[in-house]
Amino acid sequence: MGNDEILKRTEEGMKEGHKVLIREIVRDLEERGITPAWSIDGKIRKLRIANESELEDFDRELKEHGLNKSEFCLLEEDTTKTTPSSIYPIAGNIILIHKKSAKIRTYKAGNSSRWVYDFHLDLKNKLFD
Repeated sequence: MGNDEILKRTEEGMKEGHKVLIREIVRDLEERGITPAWSIDGKIRKLRIANESELEDFDRELKEHGLNKSEFCLLEEDTTKTTPSSIYPIAGNIILIHKKSAKIRTYKAGNSSRWVYDFHLDLKNKLFD
């Protein structure tokens, strides 16, 4: 077996290892009550923290950088502090996992957040490469 073949098999093993790791992370987070918005299979689930407009901006950022949402696992964590009979701002975190690199980034989300812009900066700075 030549060096090229060894490198190819090592890379394939690492990719598969990343998928297993991400699946375990998603399972652990789900057990803690943090539900994936886009799970490993790319199925979209209803979100509470990220609104439709933000998700459209997120998709646009991905396309502008030559990426697809299926390359990410998007989770949201609701940290909203509710009180009975009062108005309260929605708050939480958007957790993005890049499947290929297994890099994880958490963004503050909710009312008056800028998580999509922060994601844009991370893409611009090649954080997920």
